[in-house]
Amino acid sequence: MGQAGRILIVDHKSRIRQETAAVLRGLDFNVEEADSGDQARVLLKKASYQLILAEVSLLTGGGVEFLLGQDAILSSTVVVLMASASSVDDVAAVMRAGATDFIQRPYGIDELCLRLEKALKVRFYEHELTYLRGERNIIYRFENFIGESPAIKEVFALLNKVSNSNASILISGETGTGKELVAGAIHYSSPRAAKGFIKVNCAALHDNLLESELFGHEKGAYTGASRQRIGRFEQADRGTLFLDEIGDMSIGTQAKLLRVLQEKEFERLGGDKTIKVDARIISASNKDLAKIIREDNFREDLFYRINVINVHLPPLRERREDIPLLAVSFIRKFAADLKKNTATLHPDAARFLKQHHWPGNVRELQNCIERAVLMNEGSEIVTEDLLFMRGLCQDGGDGEMSPVFEIPPQGLKLDEMERSLIIETLEACNWVQKDAAVMLGISKRVMNYKVKQLGLANSRWLKNK
Repeated sequence: MGQAGRILIVDHKSRIRQETAAVLRGLDFNVEEADSGDQARVLLKKASYQLILAEVSLLTGGGVEFLLGQDAILSSTVVVLMASASSVDDVAAVMRAGATDFIQRPYGIDELCLRLEKALKVRFYEHELTYLRGERNIIYRFENFIGESPAIKEVFALLNKVSNSNASILISGETGTGKELVAGAIHYSSPRAAKGFIKVNCAALHDNLLESELFGHEKGAYTGASRQRIGRFEQADRGTLFLDEIGDMSIGTQAKLLRVLQEKEFERLGGDKTIKVDARIISASNKDLAKIIREDNFREDLFYRINVINVHLPPLRERREDIPLLAVSFIRKFAADLKKNTATLHPDAARFLKQHHWPGNVRELQNCIERAVLMNEGSEIVTEDLLFMRGLCQDGGDGEMSPVFEIPPQGLKLDEMERSLIIETLEACNWVQKDAAVMLGISKRVMNYKVKQLGLANSRWLKNK
């Protein structure tokens, strides 16, 4: 079985118990033995076990109440019963009380090992599912969204109002603003939280594949459809279906989606059985859907169906006061993941981050902080850890570099332009020369030379002398 753990064998037949224990010890299990229900109770009070392999007759009566009537034991321990053909009624009682499986005597060691391995896997997946559900609920919580800016506070206030409804929601915003996280938070704050949060990226699939993904298909519906497929709508029944990048959906698929939203029913591809469905729709797009409608690439009637409530996520450049808060949160996250001591953000580094245009929004900031933490050797992220961002701080968001200021119509002399550029950069960096040098892509020595050449001075420099 390849798993180390503690096993308790409860069996009054000493030869069988000892032989089984020897085999399991050979598989690296720590095995203890009990020859009665009373002895098993004593051992269970002293230690916990990954698996209990017990003869069913020893667990009936007082044994079953003690062993299987405790949630603490059942939540962490697999119970496999050994039973003869004459004790089926006892097996049924213990199984109802919470045992995982049973094996009928006589059996071979290989069969026993397979049963135990299967039972352990089932419990492992149950624990994994419980863990993931807990993590999922932690991730998708409104209180985990960070921000103090008026723009993001307005979003939070709206989300708290709409989560408990069944209204369709359209989340708009640039790439990287966190549309999927918001959709998840809406679902897990709603009465549908116990059901599925099913996600579909409409931009990632061609028409036929997207229809199959949404509605499912029957075996033989098209070439390559070798078996029946359950679509995302069925999976989202009584839950939430999140349609990401819905603006990339074709007109034909839009028409089929509209019918489902109107009638709450559909047929799988290649099938004629009508399937009823109750799924809340949350859509998202980084495109201007109103513009796409005017270009006849998006159905206006569908737009009104999905846009009962609109939630617009502001780009990071419009909530710059949130950048240090987000950065510190990411620092702590990645420091924990990487087992590093980095915990804070130097004020100069925070000012540096706030100068960036952030075309990739929160996702870009997260990636930058991950790299900075990875390269950092101290307890604080400083500007030098962000040198890889050199030259990016005036990125216009479309991949092209934007000028720091516009050249006036009458023109500007080169030396005056250089002076204005350096002064503006120093002001943006609170007159810290090394930070300004980083932003301009020059060395500290060159910056110092330029400052002296231009005769620049600042009271902060005098205080530091």
